[in-house]
Amino acid sequence: MLITNLGKGGAQKVFYDHALAFSAHYDVTEAVFNSEEDERLLNSGLPLLSLDGQARSALPGPVGRLVSRAKALAKVTGEQHSRLVVSHMDGANWVNALSGGRVPKILVVHGTVLHDNAQSGWKQWLRKNIIIPYLYNKASLTVAVSDGIADELREHCHVKNVVSIPNFFDVQDIEKKAQEPLPEQYRQLFDQHPVLVSSGRFAEQKKQVYLLKVFAQVKQQAPGVKLVLLGDGELRNQLISTAGELGLTVCNAFDPSMPYHDNYDVYLPGYVSNPIQFLHRSKLFLFPSGWEGFPMALCEAMVAGVPVLSADCPTGPRQILAPGTVDHTYQLTQTEWTPYGCLLPMTNQSTFEAEWVNTILALLKDDQKCKDMVQQARLRMNDYDKPTVMALWKKTIDQLLFPAS
Repeated sequence: MLITNLGKGGAQKVFYDHALAFSAHYDVTEAVFNSEEDERLLNSGLPLLSLDGQARSALPGPVGRLVSRAKALAKVTGEQHSRLVVSHMDGANWVNALSGGRVPKILVVHGTVLHDNAQSGWKQWLRKNIIIPYLYNKASLTVAVSDGIADELREHCHVKNVVSIPNFFDVQDIEKKAQEPLPEQYRQLFDQHPVLVSSGRFAEQKKQVYLLKVFAQVKQQAPGVKLVLLGDGELRNQLISTAGELGLTVCNAFDPSMPYHDNYDVYLPGYVSNPIQFLHRSKLFLFPSGWEGFPMALCEAMVAGVPVLSADCPTGPRQILAPGTVDHTYQLTQTEWTPYGCLLPMTNQSTFEAEWVNTILALLKDDQKCKDMVQQARLRMNDYDKPTVMALWKKTIDQLLFPAS
């Protein structure tokens, strides 16, 4: 199993979960590009190789590193008599596809190809029209983590052998974490106030700045409500300054000199060891992302027992909250109420603020609606529990390992 690195990120968490789950059935070795530079936050305990350490000589430049790593992967798979290489994320997928040989290869795609704003201009054109069609068609199989990504790969990147297998969740483990008591300093906050929560890296993709603007309007009509933003990232200072411009007070856990009390409007606890315990005790979970792959945070909130409101962004939220429906335009302008939660306009729609504000206020006043959503959402998550999704993965892998059986 190959990934670019084992640091922070949803793809890295999925890789870790897969490695442990696959190791119950197969002999698994993990590989990264450079283990010396890697922040290994999640340690599976499985053998770990570094491709840069295996390379005979590192060629200069990004193309040189790509070729060197592909050669190193071919060397490693030959020495270990590997039967299959499963890679995650673009860089690792490219190395896997270029490594050649007869070993079957599965490339796992975690993000939207067409709607990732981090990719633009000629580089995006080259990636979509040349690199992905050429490299991904060399692999035995490409696995997309959502139906929307699979459709993009087939229809716009002309990748031939694509299947969709979603991320899985350890439902029982999430439910167990939900019951753990909150850190003492936050108990009064959640006991005495309706709390809206969102979680994710503070980055342009997650759109928390827009969420602050929505919250400021909600607070005018529901004065006691609080907003908790779990996570951290490069936009932390921008979020704090925007909140101030909107007249919102911020409890910033990153400032050790700031006294804690429950009279702030917005709370930034940072990365917490157990975000599930915060989700479980929140009134609503808000997910305004501009793009996703298969949103793990959204599913974790549904398992944790909090009603969810999500932007109808590419890709994943519609598949989760409105199964059986397809809308690849991502131009929703009004709230779409589903049994499992609410799909709402993205931030690029003129109706974004009004629809989010009105929907939040409506749910804050309707406890029965919230209870019904929570109950149905928990049942929906059975489709993504670990045994169900692992059965799909095992069938897929065994078909490549034992094609005649």
